Amino acid sequence: MMWKIFTLRARRFYMYPEVISGVIDMGTNRLMMGGIATCLLLLLAGSEAYARQQEEVLSPAAENNLERETAGTEMVSEDDAQWQTLNALERHKIRLNSADEATLQSIGLLTPLQISRFLQYRALLGDLLSIYELQAVPGFEPDVIRRILPYVEVGNDLAPHYTLKDYVRKGDHSLLLRYSRAGEKAKGYMHTDSTLPAYRGSPDKVFMRYRYSFPRYMSWGIVMEKDAGEAFFKGAQKQGFDFYSAHIFIRNYGKVKAFALGDYTVNIGQGLLNWQGQAYGKGAAVMQVKREGEVLRPYTSAGEFYFFRGAAITLAQRRWELTTFVSLRKQDAGTDTLMDEVTAASIISSGYHRTVTEAAKRGQVQQLSVGGSIRYHAARWQLGANVTSHHLKPVLQKKLAPYNQFDFNGGELTAASVDYSGTWRNVHLFGEAAMSSNGKPAVVQGLLTSVAPTADVAIVYRYYDKAYQSLYAKGFGDGYRTANEQGLYAAVALKITPRWQIDGYADLFHFPWLKYRSNAPSHGKDFFLQGSYVPGKKMALLLRYNFRQSEENLLLPGNPIKVLAAVTATRLRFQWSLKINRQLDIKTRLEYSNYRLEGDKQRGWMIYQDASYRFNHLPFTISGRLSRFQTSSYNSRIYATESSVLYDNAVSQLYGEGWQYYLNIKWKGSRRLTCWGRFHQGLYPGQTSTGSGNDVINGNRKTMFQFQLQYLIAGR
Repeated sequence: MMWKIFTLRARRFYMYPEVISGVIDMGTNRLMMGGIATCLLLLLAGSEAYARQQEEVLSPAAENNLERETAGTEMVSEDDAQWQTLNALERHKIRLNSADEATLQSIGLLTPLQISRFLQYRALLGDLLSIYELQAVPGFEPDVIRRILPYVEVGNDLAPHYTLKDYVRKGDHSLLLRYSRAGEKAKGYMHTDSTLPAYRGSPDKVFMRYRYSFPRYMSWGIVMEKDAGEAFFKGAQKQGFDFYSAHIFIRNYGKVKAFALGDYTVNIGQGLLNWQGQAYGKGAAVMQVKREGEVLRPYTSAGEFYFFRGAAITLAQRRWELTTFVSLRKQDAGTDTLMDEVTAASIISSGYHRTVTEAAKRGQVQQLSVGGSIRYHAARWQLGANVTSHHLKPVLQKKLAPYNQFDFNGGELTAASVDYSGTWRNVHLFGEAAMSSNGKPAVVQGLLTSVAPTADVAIVYRYYDKAYQSLYAKGFGDGYRTANEQGLYAAVALKITPRWQIDGYADLFHFPWLKYRSNAPSHGKDFFLQGSYVPGKKMALLLRYNFRQSEENLLLPGNPIKVLAAVTATRLRFQWSLKINRQLDIKTRLEYSNYRLEGDKQRGWMIYQDASYRFNHLPFTISGRLSRFQTSSYNSRIYATESSVLYDNAVSQLYGEGWQYYLNIKWKGSRRLTCWGRFHQGLYPGQTSTGSGNDVINGNRKTMFQFQLQYLIAGR
């Protein structure tokens, strides 16, 4: 097959010699228990023959991104939109010979340079003759091809023309039910003879989602969730579930590129103005520094903050696109009363309504959001102008502290920006400049380029004024607030040999004003170096080093005023994965952390062993982990991504001393039905309790049970 492809390509070179220089240039530049009972009954009833599929495993870069996001926000992301997209693309693959830039971006696994190279290759040499021809595209190394292979195809090259009837018939219907519960009773669920429990609901956590999805054309569905501790059909949640979400979303219908009704997200530019989807910062994927994606997307996750509720539309006419949106929803907030005027003290994004206090803050602020974006697309460039405006009632008035005096207060916040991206030869440029209604700016400018066939470079500069204000900004940077930061990031990805790769970055940053735990302007630096060795399809080794230095408050003996002191955090990771045969995979990780503040040194280490086994003649997959860890304190804590049920982002936060293990079981009951079960437990020898606040558990162990069912009907 490969010989035939190269022969045909050689004929094209012979027939069209004018493309030779271009190709050479490219090459050189490179419902709780009922749901559970139903699941068990269906499993015991028997299973149909099925085609064994590979388990979904996060790449080391994706694991690192999820761990760093959890470390920065202290919360595990509930956004599973990209995971849902990839799962749907396995059944409705992207046609490479007709895919445009936006379609390739939707995979979320390719850098702008790789997308640009592919489009140049296809423009110069025509449609691909086979999927194996991806190996001839500059920058498409075997590991890149393996990542995207489940979601793309070659053949049937004509772009499909679907009617509205096709939109509602060719997609997939899926029903997902997930239930989880802690094995031990936390303090918040206990009561005395004279006091009620702090948590007014049961420890059960329930998530339900029905969705119809025809990727790139239509989606509709509903999401329902109850967090552990929240009431169910009583108390503050008499309507049943604590959170409901619904949407209808249409794409690519005539001049309507996107239409949203219900819950949706808006993602503009480089995240300075509005970005409600997942947006990773610095991490192991050192070249993935650009925010990419469609402006409008349906919202189908369980998080209760990063979305709009209303209507939005994107209209396309030749090279122009116009997006406009309107949203009206209520946000949780603490309130104060000053001289008979009610104000909102802060907007709360957690979405928890477990206690009387949390329930009282529910929906206290009405938020009206409107905005729009107009974009112009040239051959390899695009330019956009954007505006958003949020109106809050009652007005927001935070309790002032030295570090937050430039945060937004008031009833109206308007901001505007311009953004662009484009490719010139082997250089990809992108950026955004924004200004909030107080006249303060935020700017980010990035560059991606190939300096050699095996070397890519990324550079990102950002300047976020200390008083820049935006409710939904997620700009690239060291912190998770797009304000009060300046920095320069430089990264390089080197392909030493087909088996060896080195990735690294250096980031220098400065905070020109006070921030939390820093009572004066501060600065820092962050260095990252990773080497990976992939000797074949069955084995991969990874060695990673990360050093970060910043400044925090320190109270010295005899000095009543806190001063800034250097804080250094060093992490070293070794990871080894091996596919022993078609059934058994194993992975080992060793990690060391070192935290130092002046003379105080704290250390930690962790080792875990993963294993996954897929039975040949039974519809079972079993996976599990055993880990051992020890850290001096919370400051030297270690984060580790876990394998969990489908669409569940699971990250362990390990500190203290102990063991942790879990066991996952997946049963493919039929082509339509899949069930998961999970048992997770942490053991902490010598401790009398775990957790904090209302989540304190008496004893030295913490257990969690999880069950999930998915019923899928594939489209016609």
